[in-house]
Amino acid sequence: MATLLDVLAVAALALGLLLATIGLYGLLRMPDLLSQLHPAGLVTGPAVILILFASIATGSTETVTSAVLVALFVLITAPLSSHAIAQAAYQSEGLEQTDGSEDSGAEEDDRPAG
Repeated sequence: MATLLDVLAVAALALGLLLATIGLYGLLRMPDLLSQLHPAGLVTGPAVILILFASIATGSTETVTSAVLVALFVLITAPLSSHAIAQAAYQSEGLEQTDGSEDSGAEEDDRPAG
């Protein structure tokens, strides 16, 4: 007979795999790198954490320790790598960051000369 921990582990594994599948499908559907960062975060964040949570149900000390350490590693490195990827893509595309305070030059054309 399945215990409550086994049922939670199967549910966490199923939800983690579902989120990973949705995230990977989103990666294929998004047009550019900056748009692909959101589904990539879905895969490296909640999906991996739920799958690691499911592995804790084994009860093995080595597995639990490894799962916790991998989860901590993912939680620390995933946002840092996403930020580095976004910054590199931003700089390579030559995008300019504006705060909306710069004039576009259109007002100069509307003024009467003289």
